[in-house]
Amino acid sequence: MASTLDLNTLAAASMHEVKNLLGQLTLSLDGIAEAGYPGATEQIAGARFACRRIVDRLSEMLTLYKLEGGHLTPNIDAYSPLDFLEDLMHEARTLTAGRLTIDVQPDSAPPFWFFDRELAASALMNALHNALGFARTRITLSAAQDGEYLVFRLADDGPGFPQVLLDGNFDAPRASRQGTGLGLYFASSVAKVHQNKGRTGKIALANNGGAVFSLYLP
Repeated sequence: MASTLDLNTLAAASMHEVKNLLGQLTLSLDGIAEAGYPGATEQIAGARFACRRIVDRLSEMLTLYKLEGGHLTPNIDAYSPLDFLEDLMHEARTLTAGRLTIDVQPDSAPPFWFFDRELAASALMNALHNALGFARTRITLSAAQDGEYLVFRLADDGPGFPQVLLDGNFDAPRASRQGTGLGLYFASSVAKVHQNKGRTGKIALANNGGAVFSLYLP
């Protein structure tokens, strides 16, 4: 007797396949950019950004699928927060085509912390993608110890978060004019799988001369 089709598993497999195909497309766009086509730089950069945004969104959905099914265990290890942020900075700069200044404030970062590097990178890249759409000239990354937490912060000089997001919670995605809410739900879920001595990770939003996204890891 044929087994029952598991649509959730099929959807996850399909997302994984589409993610890989988009990755191949991004590599092709990189090759076109390196070849140099006058007048096409901005269009290529836009296409690369769109591909990367879709790939990251598919990765988020796959990660949430594993989290909801109890199939994901965080890979906690010791990393340098400053090295981690500098890697993110270089990756983000490739998506801006020189339109924005992206830098890291190095002064307050602790020498090391224990966290899942891949999950934290996914959460912060989601915040970076949002900042790239709203920042006017600059995005700043920083890390600092706040009590028993490591706090990664991403600040931009855009218009800031709308009040509906500042007033909301992130326990479930909520569709609105600003989007599906999936990105913040994903970041919150990533934070919560980081647990240490009874403390649980969290995210926070604020406005301070622009939007400020904070990821707290215990």
